[in-house]
Amino acid sequence: MVANWAVFVTTKPSAKALNRALLLIQDFEFTEYPDESLWVLLTSKQLPSKDPGPKFLPVPDINGNNDFAPMSFTEINVNWLVTHQRGLETSTCLVCEQAYYYDPGGGGSVAGLTSEFRACRILYEPAHGMIVNLEISNMGFEEFMDKKAGEQEDRAWKWRSFPPDTNTYLEDMFNEDIKRANALREQRHGGFAN
Repeated sequence: MVANWAVFVTTKPSAKALNRALLLIQDFEFTEYPDESLWVLLTSKQLPSKDPGPKFLPVPDINGNNDFAPMSFTEINVNWLVTHQRGLETSTCLVCEQAYYYDPGGGGSVAGLTSEFRACRILYEPAHGMIVNLEISNMGFEEFMDKKAGEQEDRAWKWRSFPPDTNTYLEDMFNEDIKRANALREQRHGGFAN
């Protein structure tokens, strides 16, 4: 079974701007666009009791039916990806992780999820990789943060990219970029994205 990850939109974007953002966060390395997607666009506070399945592009205008539009990203306290007005303007989104409390000393405190979280502002294109690596615990949140820049005014950390270390990595990224550019061109030609 393939996991689907939640996307929340905390602004009122045009359908074209939203379709562009959702296209750019698609995984072009391990999925076949447009037939596969790993993102679920959630617009109702009444969350489904079971996985609603992925959302395929293009999506219609959600502004009349999006409970999350007036919310800040601090009000959505789960592992999630948020696109908001600043993100639409800068082609970035926020990948957020709910904090887990662990008592290594065994002092009687209960380990578990807290009401705290961390957010990282990341370009659309590598967001899928960050979500996947966090989900499978392959990498920790700190490995994506630019610690030198510190926490920003909106409480999000800047994303720190990794230097490519092999020619295979560069070739894979180039192939993903070509697929993404072709898909975006197709969405624009159809009038679904800007």
